[in-house]
Amino acid sequence: MHRYAILCGSAPRGFTQKKINEMYDFLTSSSGGAWAEKEIVFFPNGVDDAMLAFVLERLKADKAEQILLYICTLTPVADEDKSIWLGGYEVRRSLIEAFCSDVCAQVIYDCGRKLERNEKIELEKEVFENKITSLSFEREGE
Repeated sequence: MHRYAILCGSAPRGFTQKKINEMYDFLTSSSGGAWAEKEIVFFPNGVDDAMLAFVLERLKADKAEQILLYICTLTPVADEDKSIWLGGYEVRRSLIEAFCSDVCAQVIYDCGRKLERNEKIELEKEVFENKITSLSFEREGE
């Protein structure tokens, strides 16, 4: 099964939200499905429309069978909100809704105000950003 999780936070540079760290720990645990690190993409300090659209389209092209989009904001997301603010970037809610109507995706909006320094996730994010031009979600065995 090809599955991916995208964890989007809204913490300032050098920090992550406690809830996004807890979600990562849960996903990689046996009770959370034992997701591999290569199946999880981090944006702990926000993501803009263009980058999120790029990653979502890439997953769609890869025929991902399961996608979890976890969005951790500093303020609660209301039903009538047209945009979500992640690390100073505005993400159109219509982008997320359009994507989810096309593929098997689950979106979780969560509010996490508690911040913590997390070098591990920040390092993974930097590695991801440095290789974004060659982003490829290759299937195992191919």
